[in-house]
Amino acid sequence: MPTIRRTVLTAARAFLALPAGLAAVVLTLTGQPGRASRLRARLAGGGEGWTGGRVLGRAVLGLPLDAAAFVLVGYALFNSVRNFGYPIWYLDTDYHQAWGGPTMAGVWAVHATGWLLCLAVVLHWPVRWLARGQRALDRRVTGTRHVPDRQAGAEPALAAAPR
Repeated sequence: MPTIRRTVLTAARAFLALPAGLAAVVLTLTGQPGRASRLRARLAGGGEGWTGGRVLGRAVLGLPLDAAAFVLVGYALFNSVRNFGYPIWYLDTDYHQAWGGPTMAGVWAVHATGWLLCLAVVLHWPVRWLARGQRALDRRVTGTRHVPDRQAGAEPALAAAPR
């Protein structure tokens, strides 16, 4: 799998861990542990062993990792829109003294390129580390020895979702 696609899928899975975990907790507490287990297994890349109690345990134990990943990827998404859409947000301001000025094309090029470099670093290392911690926690909670989507040639569960 190409590096960019793998990074985007890893970031998406890390970002969705918090809302999906909270949805799984709500499902479990409303008497639908089967649906919660399927949701958790789909986000974890498959696997057996998800029960209502394990879904609740994963939500509690994984809260720091999930919240950190959610905030970090959310920050990256917000700033991506802000920096790549720089001309839209700041066209009516005095951009002549901004980095890359005096033209808007130069300002946009500097901001977009700078943010691409930051985005590559943010998504490549910290988010990958958080996602690795989430996968390790999933393995511990379910008692599995490996994560199915890390096998050679296997498609991640998030990529296999219907579009």
